[in-house]
Amino acid sequence: MLWYKVWRESSLRFLISALAIAGVCLVRVLFEPRLFPGVAQEAPAVHNYIQYLYWTIFGGAARGLFQLCCLLLGLGGLQRDRNQNSLAFTLALPVSRPRLVVTRAAVGFVQVFALSLLAPFLIWATSPIVHQSMPLSYGLGFIPYWTIGGFFTFGVTFLCSVIFTSEYTALAVGYLSYVFYLAACRLPRLRPYSMHAADFMSARLGRALNPHTLLWTGNIPFAPIAGFTLAAIILIAASTFVTMRQDL
Repeated sequence: MLWYKVWRESSLRFLISALAIAGVCLVRVLFEPRLFPGVAQEAPAVHNYIQYLYWTIFGGAARGLFQLCCLLLGLGGLQRDRNQNSLAFTLALPVSRPRLVVTRAAVGFVQVFALSLLAPFLIWATSPIVHQSMPLSYGLGFIPYWTIGGFFTFGVTFLCSVIFTSEYTALAVGYLSYVFYLAACRLPRLRPYSMHAADFMSARLGRALNPHTLLWTGNIPFAPIAGFTLAAIILIAASTFVTMRQDL
């Protein structure tokens, strides 16, 4: 019952996110013959189809759209129930507040993971249409980075939606906080700490990709992976703590 309730609350946002990401990927793949020259001109390092996919999808606009979708998926929760006059029903369920929060976070994690699967499989399946190919293993390599980085991004608005009563306020504060965080990570003093979520999701940290060929090197950036995983857990734990202390 609880899992179904959480899914129903976020299903529309999830489906819109999936369609948006799929749409961007399809445009980049199906119109590659026309788009490739422009991309190669903007990014001189792009010489082949794999590099084109990286700059336009895995490390480009599609990844940015994925981040925005994760921010949207983080909205919801008891504050949303209060605004929709369904809070009494939710609190009447035979479950504790921590379980309400954890269940919502778990559904969000599954949705983020599902969205991270879209690009690799869609590109792999449609590339032959334009007489190109991408090894499925190449696309699958980005799934852990997109999932962990996406869940961390999800956690930002997840916490904001617990604190603020309005979803619009939660989204605005979450989005601005996320943008300022990304900008701060570019500061000279913070740049060496590899804290930029976009760089992590693009596999630019820890030399996971060869900077010239953009192919996998076999290196696994354990420190950034652990760092973003821990950060996501802290955001969910903070959301649980705030929810337990709220007077609803």
